[in-house]
Formats: sequence, C-alpha cells, structure tokens
Amino acid sequence: MVSGDDVLFCTESFYEGSRDRLAAVAPGLEAVLLRDGRDVSDDECARITLGTFTADAWPERAAAFMKVALQSPNLRWFHTMSAGTDAPVFKMFLDQGVTLTNSPGSSAAPIAATVITYLEMLARDMPRLSRAQADRRWDWFRWNELIGGRVGVVGWGPIGREVARLAEAHGMSPVVIRRAARGDEGYPVRRLHDLAAAVHDCDAVVLALPLNEATRGLVTADVFRAMPRGAFFVNIGRGEVVDEGALGEALRSGHLGGAGLDVFATEPLPAGDPVWDLPNVIVTPHNSGSTDGTGTRADEIFFENLRRWVEGAELAHVVGK
Repeated sequence: MVSGDDVLFCTESFYEGSRDRLAAVAPGLEAVLLRDGRDVSDDECARITLGTFTADAWPERAAAFMKVALQSPNLRWFHTMSAGTDAPVFKMFLDQGVTLTNSPGSSAAPIAATVITYLEMLARDMPRLSRAQADRRWDWFRWNELIGGRVGVVGWGPIGREVARLAEAHGMSPVVIRRAARGDEGYPVRRLHDLAAAVHDCDAVVLALPLNEATRGLVTADVFRAMPRGAFFVNIGRGEVVDEGALGEALRSGHLGGAGLDVFATEPLPAGDPVWDLPNVIVTPHNSGSTDGTGTRADEIFFENLRRWVEGAELAHVVGK
C-alpha cells in the first residue's frame, strides 16, 4: 500500500492530466516526472518506488523512460501500457525483483479493426488501386468478397477474440487455432500443434500470438504451403513468430494472395527490406493499436491496480504469475 515514502515515476503529461485522480486514488503519493529536456537525477531515482509507462511516452521517449526506471534501486512495482511484455527490458525488471503488470486487452479493439481493414483492402486489391491512382490510371477489375470465407484466428487472447467477432460480423466463418479447446470459444477449434493442418482450408489466417520460446519461428514455409492458393496472411502478433523469408517467397510466387503486416523481426523495417517492394503487401509501422482510446483503456487498468496497491490487495495482470 502507499506509504509516505512511495513515489511514482511517470511522464509530466500523464501527471498533469491525472493529478486529481492520482490524489483521489492514492492520497499522499508523490511523483518524479520525466520531463522533456531535463534529466532525472540520481537522488530522484533513489526515491522512485512505483512506475507507470503510459502511451504518451511511446515511442519517442520509451528509451529514456525505461532507463530511469531501471536505474531506480527502490522500484517495487512497474506497470506498462502494453499488452506484450516480450521485449528484453521487461525481463530486466523481473530479474531485479520488480513486480511487473501490463494492460491486456487495451488495444484489442483497434488492432482487430485494423485486421479487418487489411482483409478488406487485400480483397479489393487496394495496393493496386493506390498505384493506379498515383499514376492517374482508371484500372477497372473485379474483386472477391470476404463474405463466406473462412478465417483462421491463431491465438485466443483478447485480440484474437475480437478479430473473430468482427470477422463474423463481416460475413466470415472464424476458426480458432489454439493449444487446446476449452469449450467456451463459440467457434470450431483446431490444434496449434499442427498449424499446417489447421490452416489448410482457411481463406485468411490472422496471427495474434505473443512471442515466447514455444511460438518463435512457429509459422514456417510448410504452413504457408498448406494454405490455399490466393489466401491472405495477417500478422499483428510478433515478427519473430514467422519465417519471414518463407513468407516473402510465398508472396512473390503468388501462392499467397496478399499480406497485412504490422510487426517484423527487425523494427523499424529496414529501407532495403524486399517486403517494401511486394505489390500484394500492406506494411504498417507496428501501430495497429496505437490510438487515443488504447492509452485511455491502459490508464484505467493502471488506476485499478493502483487502487489495489493502496488497499494492499493482489494486483491484477501480474506478468509471469
């Protein structure tokens, strides 16, 4: 619970916008602020016991924020606005004995909406239409509807569930692909352990898996070969889950009809990466969930946990628990 010695590390903009709420939830809580153009001193670092990494710090000030937090020897609890915690910095917090919490589900709605946008754009071959518009060409052609198609949703967290809901609303038939069925999915379930067999009849495959040792390199050339010719592939999970060379080959050969890619093994995606030049690919800069609403929902999760901290209750969404 908050004591007279507890000090929160946060950005200046978050603090100014949340000062009254912080005072209401945790009376007496002091703050050390990350301010533009001003370093946080060693004495200030020593005072920090709590930290919240908010959306206003991403991506420009992320490195500076994490540096201060990691250099705070008395940090006890650190909350991150992100759902994913596979970045090495989060392991560093855990190795230091810091309690780490995250914000699962806060970005699920916009990410799922982005997935459907990719699929609708790929079905209409919007990359081709964009090139035609840039060239002032009237490029008429007929496109295929998504209605009636089968979409394999790989991963059944908040994002996967929202993708399935929206896909069904757009006339598609979702298939859940996860380690084991629990009986409450509401859709047919196939086993993740044989991903190639699971996607053999999917008109689109959406990858919504976290990165861990079990998922790294999971999507191989065999998986892409198993997908029907002309199928679409979407990755809003992590780039390292996919054999990107095999994906590029499947797209260049025409076996895959197109892809919507928001995540890559190397980010930012290097300017010389051949995926930039593929005519059937939509590339976005890992921002499928970067909306004002995402930050607001993540803040709500932090404030609920802060209330628990004050009351001495168990924190929610503890990473590694």
